[in-house]
Amino acid sequence: MKRGWIWLAVVAVIVMMVVGQFSGNYNKLVAADQGVKQRWAQVDNQLQRRNDLIGNLVETVKGTAFQEQQVFGDIANARAQMAGAKTPAERTAAAQAMDQALGGGALSRLLVVVENYPQLKSNEAFMQLMDE
Repeated sequence: MKRGWIWLAVVAVIVMMVVGQFSGNYNKLVAADQGVKQRWAQVDNQLQRRNDLIGNLVETVKGTAFQEQQVFGDIANARAQMAGAKTPAERTAAAQAMDQALGGGALSRLLVVVENYPQLKSNEAFMQLMDE
């Protein structure tokens, strides 16, 4: 009879060890699954943040590029008017248009550089968009 109880105790201990091992492995798998879900949530958050930033920056760059394009167009038109002026009255009108386009005046050499390279200001915004 003692032998039967000993075998039963040994079998019970072995069963408990096997069940404990499966339980531990299951808990590790659940913890690993939760870790994976957390990391994917972080990836989703970063992708959403990036999407929001890109949308905001694109709108900012569009606004800046449109504004710059309008300013450069006004300056180019005023310079063309100045170059085409024949009479003193036309020159005076062209000079006033140039002053208005420049918002008070600037160096003509600077105007030539800015007109030749209109991407100077817009590029900064586009580069920021690319960096983000």
